[in-house]
Amino acid sequence: MILIRSILVLEDKDIVQIDATVIIGVLFFLTLSIGFEPSIVSQKEKNFLNLFITFTTIVPFTLSALLAIWTNLGNLNKYTTRLLDWSLTLMGAGFGWLIFVIAVLFLTLYYNR
Repeated sequence: MILIRSILVLEDKDIVQIDATVIIGVLFFLTLSIGFEPSIVSQKEKNFLNLFITFTTIVPFTLSALLAIWTNLGNLNKYTTRLLDWSLTLMGAGFGWLIFVIAVLFLTLYYNR
C-alpha cells in the first residue's frame, strides 16, 4: 500500500469526488438499461443481474469514500495514512471490477449478435 501512496498522490477530497462521480455514472447507466426486454420474465432476470452488477460495483467505491471521509475525524490522526491507503486500494479494486464488467459486457454483445 505504500507503493500506491508513493505513486498516486490524492487527497481525501479527491478520492471522495472520484468515488461519487463513478457511483453517479453507474447509477445513470443502470437507469438506461432497465426495462427494454420484451417479456416480463426475461426483464426480471436481466434487472436482477443489472442490480447485482451495480451493487458489486458501487460497494468498493462507497467504502473507499467512507474511509476517505473518516480521515478527517480528529481522533484518527495516527491512522490517517493507513485509511487513505485502504481507500486508494478499494478505489483501485472498484476500477478493476468496473473494467472487468465492461469487458464482459462488450464480449457478450459481440458474441450475441
